[in-house]
Amino acid sequence: MKSIKKLITIIQEDIVGTDNRYMAMVWAACLAGVVALSFYMGSESMSFLGVADSRELQVNFESPVEIKRIHVLAGQMVKKGDLLIELNQSELNSRLRLARSQMAKLQSEMKVRQHLNSIVSNSSSVDLADPLAVDIEDLGQEIEYLELQKKNLYVFAEVDGIVGAVNFKKGEKVPAFTSVLTLSPANPSYVEGFVHENLQTKLEIGKTVSVVPLTRGHATLQGKIVSVGSRIILMPPRLMHFPNVQIWGREVVVEIPSQNGLLLGEKVQIKPKFELFSFPIAVAATETASAAAIAEPEMAPQAMHLPSGLGRRYSFEPSGVLYLEDLKKYLIVSDDTDKKKSATLFLADRDGKVDDQVLTVAGLDKISDLESISQSGDSIYILASQGLTKKGKEKSERNLFVEIKRSGLDLSVVGQVELKPLLIKAIKAGQDKALQALLKSADEDDFEIESHFVDGGDLYLGFKEPFLEGDKTAIVVVKGVDALLKTKTLKSENVALWKALDFGKNQGQSQRLSDLIKIKGRLYAATVCDDENCGAVWRLQENQGVVTPELIREFKGLKPEGLALDTKDSSLFVAFDLKDETAKFTRLSLQNAVKAPAKKNEK
Repeated sequence: MKSIKKLITIIQEDIVGTDNRYMAMVWAACLAGVVALSFYMGSESMSFLGVADSRELQVNFESPVEIKRIHVLAGQMVKKGDLLIELNQSELNSRLRLARSQMAKLQSEMKVRQHLNSIVSNSSSVDLADPLAVDIEDLGQEIEYLELQKKNLYVFAEVDGIVGAVNFKKGEKVPAFTSVLTLSPANPSYVEGFVHENLQTKLEIGKTVSVVPLTRGHATLQGKIVSVGSRIILMPPRLMHFPNVQIWGREVVVEIPSQNGLLLGEKVQIKPKFELFSFPIAVAATETASAAAIAEPEMAPQAMHLPSGLGRRYSFEPSGVLYLEDLKKYLIVSDDTDKKKSATLFLADRDGKVDDQVLTVAGLDKISDLESISQSGDSIYILASQGLTKKGKEKSERNLFVEIKRSGLDLSVVGQVELKPLLIKAIKAGQDKALQALLKSADEDDFEIESHFVDGGDLYLGFKEPFLEGDKTAIVVVKGVDALLKTKTLKSENVALWKALDFGKNQGQSQRLSDLIKIKGRLYAATVCDDENCGAVWRLQENQGVVTPELIREFKGLKPEGLALDTKDSSLFVAFDLKDETAKFTRLSLQNAVKAPAKKNEK
């Protein structure tokens, strides 16, 4: 310490001098300022401009229609559920009258045939192969479809927003898939900014930035970069200081909270965070806090949108969900599809809109009661419930476990096995007393598996019922999934009880496992109550080999059946099966997932 003081004294008296002390301090301050400025200029480009915007919703139809009346004007504010358009039903009524007339004729002809058949063969039964029966069934489905179309003659707003362009007038005919009008959400959902091509930038996807309105005194918003352009394009004249001079730059898209107070088209300033010195721990903490700050509020369960034509052909009861990163969509399995028990899967976006196009698994003729779907590497796996029918019968198509390969929208079978008989045989031959007791409590063949995942080459099965001793849920591991599918055999030593989960009671009822997924080493589960009129989503915490369920969210009047990770905002996509009613979905944030009680009006 004395040596340091002595050194400072030497510098002050012998080098700087007592008369130049204040001048030296000024020069030192200037030097520090220059160094700090160089750090600032080198660390990150300065702010840039952008425009607040949102994604427009196009109102169009899959077949030609005639406008009867438009109830809104361009620029008008509307609320969700407001009537937008009324379509003319004259052509639809004509098609219905014709279909009903044809149905009456076919039914009359069928009665005549039945009468003649009863005279000739002394029987009132009709030949099941009679072409008339097929024609009547097809015509009945056509009438149901037309009746459903009548309900779609009134078009309502799906979101709160502002009407954009109105492209047609009363009495005009609109071609198929032509936009009648556009609807923009009331608040912008993102900011589109442009960075000058000569500016140095370290902007990266996922980085937090500040968004400041230029024209009004609104508070600064926190946004997250979701896209950074990979090409240089011409910047909009509105964002140029001199509109007559062409300027080029890169496009940057920033996602902002839904409740932001900005106007559509409002000019804003985007400011990257200034970091003079970056420490890994501090940066990680800042990013976590920023992510929590811009996290969207928990959304209430919403109805999924199923195209009317699809609803006429298939039953849609979502039971398992898988996110496809390349398509940015969810692949959904349904525990019921059509009368043929076809291997049909559905695609839906993050807003719950189901595509018109379905995916059929080539090489898989029939599968019934599909309950779960998972992915490991390039392989997709689907699992049927392994349970009996409602009449207590065993069906092979309900016992299938299938490996699938996907190429774009094409699905094909790699391997399949009837899992249930192999599983029962292996458990009986093994030494695991808990699993053997599980079989006995289920009368050996009456159990149900609604969840699975594949990890490290092994298959993990989540039993919905029966329970282990103490009302605990059994998770069984089957080692060597590739060998299982290839040899169609299962050795007793390859089957074991992996975990016993205690979900406790929810609203006074036991919780039965309906889905189980693994995300980056962490487990998440969905459960339903005994009466299937409530459910919950859980995060499974593992400590020294013991797995403890931690409640994320409860649901009243809804049963969560499928879980998947939404990589866009690190949230859980949750699908609800409502049987005869429209399926629902919600998204749960994982960044600030905490125990949340069910709402009384959840349903």
